[in-house]
Amino acid sequence: MLNDFMQPGLILILTGIIILILPKTVAKFAVLAGPVLTFITILFYDCDKMSAMFGIIFGIISIIGALYNLHIKDKFELSAEAIYAGSSISVVFSTYWIGMLIFWEIMAVASWLIVVSSRTAAAGKAGFRYLLVHMLGGNLLLAGIVIKMASGSSAIELLTAGPHDAAYWLILAGVAVNAAIPPLNAWISDAYPESTMGGTVYMGSFTTKVGVFCLIKLFAGTELLLYFGVFMAVWGACMALIENDLRRLFAYHIVSQVGYMIASLAIGGATGIDGASAHAFNHILYKGTLLMCAGTVIAATGRRKISQLGGLAKKLPVTSVCFLIASMAIAGFPLLNGFVSKSLIMNAAAENGYYWAEILLLIASIGTLMSVTLKVNYFVFLGKTDSDVPADESMVPLNRKIAMIAGAVLCVITGIFPDLIYALTPFGTDGHPFTVDHVTQYLELFAGASIAFLMYLDHMKPKDKITLDTDWFYRKPLKSAVNGLSLIVDETRRKMGNGMGVFFSSANRYLHEPRLLFTSKPSVARDCIEDDDVLQKPVGWLIALNFILLVGIILYVMFRTI
Repeated sequence: MLNDFMQPGLILILTGIIILILPKTVAKFAVLAGPVLTFITILFYDCDKMSAMFGIIFGIISIIGALYNLHIKDKFELSAEAIYAGSSISVVFSTYWIGMLIFWEIMAVASWLIVVSSRTAAAGKAGFRYLLVHMLGGNLLLAGIVIKMASGSSAIELLTAGPHDAAYWLILAGVAVNAAIPPLNAWISDAYPESTMGGTVYMGSFTTKVGVFCLIKLFAGTELLLYFGVFMAVWGACMALIENDLRRLFAYHIVSQVGYMIASLAIGGATGIDGASAHAFNHILYKGTLLMCAGTVIAATGRRKISQLGGLAKKLPVTSVCFLIASMAIAGFPLLNGFVSKSLIMNAAAENGYYWAEILLLIASIGTLMSVTLKVNYFVFLGKTDSDVPADESMVPLNRKIAMIAGAVLCVITGIFPDLIYALTPFGTDGHPFTVDHVTQYLELFAGASIAFLMYLDHMKPKDKITLDTDWFYRKPLKSAVNGLSLIVDETRRKMGNGMGVFFSSANRYLHEPRLLFTSKPSVARDCIEDDDVLQKPVGWLIALNFILLVGIILYVMFRTI
């Protein structure tokens, strides 16, 4: 069990603590040195292949994220990001339930601190909601782990083959919250856009992918998850189609892409597990690049709505090229890494006879193409806007340009040389992505989607409106239920208070003048109440009553002992 607390993630956690202590000039060195040292340690760490694969990609994105934020002066944000990345890596390398739970909770708190580090009112509200959701997930996980440990199981194990008892369902529910499985998925689109630019890069890379890792490790082959995964893939792409906020759009695509991973791991087998692992690896690269580019656009223009942007290709050429590459990768264009991992997922669905899932996942790919590759590139970088958008790439810090370029280059390299990814997967499955049939199928789909996009270009233009998510179906009724319950409780409390007040008033009246118990004449009662002398005399009756009760209790105790 000690190994869970002596592993690579601990280096980044300690780095985060050190950043708060060191002077700013030295802290800058630690921001980058910590992830680099962690990544080197991961390469030589003894563990299973799946943990090694997730550890490697988490180490890579930690370095890229640190480089992207290298110019940031807020040590609080930098510290939270390092601790968050370190705890995520520590969950991956945990072998015991207790270690997994501890680092899971550290990860939840650190990610909440990242959200609120932007120090805005909106971030505070979104962060509070984010924390509540993850407290729910953490407590469900805690309850399940307590039951498992009480039964004598201390090491993490595959739960699919075991009994589907309370521990199974509690742990599944707890992990599902982190993986953003609907209906508990709205926290992503709520919290991620309110975080800092660099914080969103970290959050888009770790939380949901840690959830996917745990689902693979604990629930691979659970067919129930297939339906949730396919729904996520389609739902996220549809929501992104109508979204106007740049970072909320990418938050929905996190849901969609995680849906691919969950569908693949639910299918199970070597191809399914390798497909989920490879897609998580590639997703971190292209989604990290997309979020870095989005953050650069927002920082350079001060605008986050797509409808307020346009014509940025000339003003932000490096950002636009990096974004184009990453946006083509997420859609699954051949020779880019998204295509490589989606091949495994589609093969897994076809091999196991889930043709309906394969078709729906292809439809989700079309939605991804239209909402990211076409929509954002056209309306943000190529199209025109009614007002001139202020932007100058010379104002973009050099470290951010390098980070974006590094992410885009890795998307290309892992797309051209897919064996680099396949060799890391748990079973080493070769997806054979570059078959004529597979390549032409995707090109035909993309051609058809592009024609449809141009035909309905006016309808594709983002509208400056609020989009409702799955949380509406429980948030609104829950608000009404809480308000209604509060009114009922308050009214009950008020009536009980009034009733008790009347009771004690009457009791006080009869204690002061017991003869009221034996008369029904209102005049006598009224005289007794209104006469001050009458109210003063009966005090002795109260003392006498207390004395009688005391004597009665003493006699009762004496007779009981006899």
